Amino acid sequence: MMAAMAATGAHAAGSLIVDGGFESPNIGNGNYTYPGGVFGAWTYGGSALVNAQSSSAWYGGSAPAGQEGLQFAALQGTSSLSQSFIATGSTAVLTWLNAGRPYFGNYNGDQTYEVLLNGAFLGQFSTVSGQAFSQHLLNLSGLTTGSAYTLSYHGLVAADQTAFIDKVSLVSAGVPEPATWALMILGMGLIGATLRDTRRRQVAVAA
Repeated sequence: MMAAMAATGAHAAGSLIVDGGFESPNIGNGNYTYPGGVFGAWTYGGSALVNAQSSSAWYGGSAPAGQEGLQFAALQGTSSLSQSFIATGSTAVLTWLNAGRPYFGNYNGDQTYEVLLNGAFLGQFSTVSGQAFSQHLLNLSGLTTGSAYTLSYHGLVAADQTAFIDKVSLVSAGVPEPATWALMILGMGLIGATLRDTRRRQVAVAA
């Protein structure tokens, strides 16, 4: 099911996910959205969009190290975070960053969450309080080109524990980067030139 509000923001290079860095809309220094709603390309089911440019109730004086850009998402308790996309191939690689909310006594970052695709389980991950942002990766297969899918993150800890999510990217496997395309084109051009030169020599010998 597509998001209820038109997606804004931009795709990262090659990514099927729009605004994987949670930069749109810019909600202003130190602000956050709560509890949930549709903001830009993402649906926050009780989760929050957090701007990390000054002190915040989500992390105190400074956010965990390693975030991308100005903002990230906060997956609190049993909340969810989701976005729909259209598959462009049968396989894809999903990557993202997560971090743990710093220790605050009654609310921390000891969260466990699952990643789902159209409600089907892809993997389970955990954060600990104060943990810096680190990357995770999942390989997706069995996708149908041209079909719509919904990627979701779901918190599993009923208590007030929060994982921060950032830099979500979903890239179809087998799609070369621009530099790789350039090398492939150059290689094909050299092969073509060699074949043409070989044919010319064969014609000259035959003559």
